[in-house]
Amino acid sequence: MRESAATDHGDRLELINIALMNKKLAAAAEALTEEEDPEAYWRLHFQLQSVKRNFMVDRYAKSIEIPDMSELAQERYHTEKDKYAKVPEHRLTSHILFMCQPGKCDREPVRTKARKVLQQLQDGADFEEMVEQHSEDPGSKEKGGLYDKWFSLGGKGVEPRYTGGAFEIEEVGQYSDLVETQFGVHLIRLDGIREEHYLPYEEVKDSIISHLRAEYRKLAMKEYEAQLMISDDAYIDGPAMDEILEPYKKD
Repeated sequence: MRESAATDHGDRLELINIALMNKKLAAAAEALTEEEDPEAYWRLHFQLQSVKRNFMVDRYAKSIEIPDMSELAQERYHTEKDKYAKVPEHRLTSHILFMCQPGKCDREPVRTKARKVLQQLQDGADFEEMVEQHSEDPGSKEKGGLYDKWFSLGGKGVEPRYTGGAFEIEEVGQYSDLVETQFGVHLIRLDGIREEHYLPYEEVKDSIISHLRAEYRKLAMKEYEAQLMISDDAYIDGPAMDEILEPYKKD
């Protein structure tokens, strides 16, 4: 705004108006007395105190000098490898869905139908043909039943019971037992396994350093705030505090 006002007379006038308005409002706030409006006076007082506190805390946070964390990051990579570098096993599946949402259909006939199809698959029936004949999931049906997403046990974005059923299958190409979700009854085929592994240090280095920097900054802020609090050897005059707070006690 100031840069624009330096060359534009319209913006200059707006800048002056804003500055004048802010000055008048600030003066009106400063003129407010406890006797005139106690509630407004103390609300303003505490809001100003909060603004000042946040300003100083933010100012200190920006002044914190964080040391080089490269060496510590390498150490953390080796001592907390599971936390920073572990990639859990992921699985890829296809499925046949017999649609039956709770309260909208009787699941027992659906289970009976699904068991028959499962037996046919176990006897060697072609999976894609069974998908075409029976699956009621339009998203995967047109892809031969493929649920086009690799997922881990407990990962987000996949129905937990579907995930559980997929991870009970022992080998690629085998089928789950009936798996029931809010969508209906599923027959799941395991299509692929990505084994659990660890990412190399270079791939997670930036992430570890970022975490360490945040950790350092958080500890520094705690120490800063602790310096401003009552020390352990402070003495609090109980009777004096009771006298001060007496007007605020509830009957």
